[in-house]
Amino acid sequence: MSELTLPLALFNLLPVLFTGFALWFLARLVGDLDPAHRTMARAGGVLILLGGLSKAVWKLILVASGQDLTWLASALFPLMAPGFALLAGAALGVLLRVRGRGEGMWIRYGVVAVILVVVGAVVVRTLGMGIPRGWFLPLLGLASVANLMLSLSLIASALRLGRKDAALFFGVNLAMVFALPPIAMASPDTLYMHWLEQVLTAIGTAAFALGAYRLWRSAHASATLDLNRGR
Repeated sequence: MSELTLPLALFNLLPVLFTGFALWFLARLVGDLDPAHRTMARAGGVLILLGGLSKAVWKLILVASGQDLTWLASALFPLMAPGFALLAGAALGVLLRVRGRGEGMWIRYGVVAVILVVVGAVVVRTLGMGIPRGWFLPLLGLASVANLMLSLSLIASALRLGRKDAALFFGVNLAMVFALPPIAMASPDTLYMHWLEQVLTAIGTAAFALGAYRLWRSAHASATLDLNRGR
């Protein structure tokens, strides 16, 4: 992180802010369409937001004081991985609802089982096999797969509800998710590349927030209309 500067560290807070907005509207979406998974969505959102904040705060402390709090940086995936798993499960529940397939109560048990399997892999690799940072790959895998499932479930729900604009925004975010790792691996560690990565991240999270807002607004309006008709 020799190329890290204060403006870059401050800019890194922008994707966290966009993500916070997205998570707020997604939690409300789940609450409107699939209340059984509301708690799961809220818990997942809190964990994801805390993970993003931990990395952003670490960068700010590092550039402002030179103090490298590695535990704060390392908290990213232990928080985000189960967070994305929980939120993906809630989004899958919403998708089942909009397709008229019931509540999908089995989802919560499946998510818990997956998280426990990953925790077991972390324990075996770290304590049993003594692999340095043995926790990283299992948590990275869980976060990546859950993030993909979340995006695909939201895109499918948006299309089902006739919100092609929201589906497009979720697609832009998914494209950024896939584009960033190759850029990071293939490019030199320069200030320009750090800025490029952060700008692309900001674009992706902004699109994610817009998609979440538009999808929630459409679903909320439909739910309100159905409620008024029922009266």
